[in-house]
Amino acid sequence: MKRLATGFAAAAGACSLLPLAGWIADVPVLAGLGYSDLPIWPWTAIAYFMLSLGFLALIAGEPRIANYLWIVPALIAAIALAEHLTGLDPGFDRLLFGDAVSTRIAAHPGRPGVGPSSTVVLLLLSGYASQRERWMRHELGSLFASGALALGASAVMLILLSSAEDRGPLPFNSLPGAISAMLLAASIIAWNIEFGWMRLLSREREFRPERVLLPLLLLLPLFPTLLAALIVPASQRLPLAGQIAIVTGNILIIGLVAYGAMTRLARGQAAASELTQALDNANVALTTLDGEILHWSRGCERLYGWTAKEALGRRKYELLGSRSKGLAAPDLKRHEQELVETRHDGREITVIERIQRIEASGRDPVLALSMSDISQTAAVLAALQASEDRLAEAAAIQELGVFEWDPRTEAMHWSPGTEQRLGFAPGDLGTAAALAERMMPEDREEISQTITKAIAEQSHKFRFRFRFREPNGNVRAVEGSSRAFYDAEGHLVRSVGAISDVTEREEREAALRQREAQLRSVIETVPDAIVGVNDDGVIREFSPAAEAMWGYHAADVLGTRLETLTPEAERKRYWSAIYRAIKQRDERILGRLMTGIGLAADGREFPIEYRVGLALIDGEAFYTVFFRDISQRVAAEAKLGQLNTELAHVARQTAMSELAADMAHELNQPLSAIANFLASARILIDRDGDRGQIAEMIKMSVDQTQRAGQIIRRLRDFTTRGEVEMRPEPVSQTVRDAAELVFVGTGGLHIRVTYALDPEVKTMLADRIQVQQVVVNLLRNARDILETVPPDQREIIIGSRMIEDDMVEISVTDSGPGIPQAILDEIFNRFTSTKGSGAGMGIGLSISKRIIEAHGGILSAGNRPEGGAVFKFTLPTVGEDGAE
Repeated sequence: MKRLATGFAAAAGACSLLPLAGWIADVPVLAGLGYSDLPIWPWTAIAYFMLSLGFLALIAGEPRIANYLWIVPALIAAIALAEHLTGLDPGFDRLLFGDAVSTRIAAHPGRPGVGPSSTVVLLLLSGYASQRERWMRHELGSLFASGALALGASAVMLILLSSAEDRGPLPFNSLPGAISAMLLAASIIAWNIEFGWMRLLSREREFRPERVLLPLLLLLPLFPTLLAALIVPASQRLPLAGQIAIVTGNILIIGLVAYGAMTRLARGQAAASELTQALDNANVALTTLDGEILHWSRGCERLYGWTAKEALGRRKYELLGSRSKGLAAPDLKRHEQELVETRHDGREITVIERIQRIEASGRDPVLALSMSDISQTAAVLAALQASEDRLAEAAAIQELGVFEWDPRTEAMHWSPGTEQRLGFAPGDLGTAAALAERMMPEDREEISQTITKAIAEQSHKFRFRFRFREPNGNVRAVEGSSRAFYDAEGHLVRSVGAISDVTEREEREAALRQREAQLRSVIETVPDAIVGVNDDGVIREFSPAAEAMWGYHAADVLGTRLETLTPEAERKRYWSAIYRAIKQRDERILGRLMTGIGLAADGREFPIEYRVGLALIDGEAFYTVFFRDISQRVAAEAKLGQLNTELAHVARQTAMSELAADMAHELNQPLSAIANFLASARILIDRDGDRGQIAEMIKMSVDQTQRAGQIIRRLRDFTTRGEVEMRPEPVSQTVRDAAELVFVGTGGLHIRVTYALDPEVKTMLADRIQVQQVVVNLLRNARDILETVPPDQREIIIGSRMIEDDMVEISVTDSGPGIPQAILDEIFNRFTSTKGSGAGMGIGLSISKRIIEAHGGILSAGNRPEGGAVFKFTLPTVGEDGAE
């Protein structure tokens, strides 16, 4: 309809521009489109032409330009109506083509008539109404345009069907003006086709009565006039203009009444149609009390693959092979049940079926069944449980110990293997007293103060570090954090935490500090040599430190030139420049640290660094050169380089241990899938099931094994080269799929999830699985933290927007308490958790950061001023054609 509306507006512009060309070329026939006695006045043609341009701008989506263009016709109509009302004639009518206009026979030559001016006002009102929602856009736009169309149509009939003597006073004084008004009105009606009387004439089934009723109402006033034309003699009839005016008036009156009534009717029918379509798209079915299908929606067709024609009249549970969880038979007497059902293509899906009994007077009761597909939810929950199990295994691999302490009984429970890794037998650390007995005395007191402070402040988390002596006498150090739980009275009732052995790390750090201290002592104790020279570079002073540095006695070098202290090759390289600076007193070298080579008395060459200072004594320049033998520093730097090499070796060993955490975290899903497929295959083998299904289960296990191998390969490449396998992926679908994994089945948490995804951001260049892993991790963190706030305040906003440099920014915002500053500063470090002690291992955000950086993006975290946390990460975008 936009193209049709544009065509009408363009035709109206041409219809008004053509007569204007007739005035310019002095062709009266062209000015009236064949009716030279009824030309369109220049100002009227300009008004319709500017209206046409404004309508074209409005249709093109530029309402501001349209408003500017409509200022001209608004002024023309206002001035013309004012002249008609007041009887004034300021000469505005004859400003354009005054001589040609004055020759015309008319009451006011050149002045737009009341009819054209009124129609211009109606068209302006329809245009303004069509661009403002609060004006009831469609209804008012169509109403004003319909009035203009009626006036234009009546004028065309009068002009075409009457003679010059029979016309009388016309509502339009020209055929071009009437046609332009009709075309512009038709343009607005077509533009507002979404809701208006034109929609009633569409081929939609719900508007069939209106399509018959509306033409009858509009044509009804014609019948009395036609009947009078057949019965009343011609001499007694009204003039043709009077008859058309009467019919037109009747049409307008009845049309307005019909418009109001049918608009209300159309609105109600449209709403009912939309509701019916919405219900039909839902997974809803109606059955008899014994399960025979009476209604099968399009949603059910999409969900199960059975068409309504195939499903109607059959029993639902027999058609779909339905069974309840635990292989029990489904029961229609339940209000809600979880079923496993078979689609038309043989694939099984898991649904939640809700049953509502509907009874109406005079009709048999029916059952309304509403189905929700939770197949992915069930798979995700199983995968998540397996992920938690493997995460515990990863903690054991990383030698992390998890403990639970009951302050009331002093009992301590450790994760398997923790006591052995600390050098004790199982049960040796079964109480807090047993652990405290083995701590170093000074650390025991510090731990006690830390716990006392946490209880006093009702802190939910506290960190600790202590040393203890193993049975073999060795001292080890551990550090960790703990989550505290309190009762209603503020008493500590439970504490869950994790510890890690940091003995080797502290030993490395102590060795590093010792070596740095030794190096610093070597550097700081090197003495400086001082040599004073005059403007000629002659040595006038030679300090004892200089004697020790060069091996000369002061008496041997005083009076000699400075270059005698350097090798021959260095004299041209360094000292010639220094001499020129001394001669010219160039202050650019003063205080500047420079290096060179010194020549000792025994012929030994050694590295030096020096600075030059200037002092004026009695008007004479005296230069002091401070020399430092950097031989020991160079040696120390070599030693430092060796130390750095050793540290790099240690860092590589640490990275290899961290790789195990990455692999465990990444391999959760394929490994859990392998376990599930093999378990299903084992069940089928035990039951002598279909060998094809067993083979398929084994094949899927092999596929997941290959996928695990791909993950290991990608992770290995990721840690060595920082690259991932990326291709164009849809932004919105990728994010929504990840969100569904997190929020399916969490309705009891009452979390409002809002999507603020920019529709203009369509495609990103990314590894879909890894990006979804990042989104799932961020959403799970947000979901878990929202459990600490009231249900009515729980909200998560998932957004995307385009930023500079062809990057898309994806954000996850929650309404929780925010991130403490202490955690925010190191939130992406390994084993730093946003969930508190015991609620996570703290490696998810670290892995997510590495994934995003491998994509060339940035992962950041912060707090909102209004409360809550926000995580943002960027990814490169790609065009729909695959170009970046």
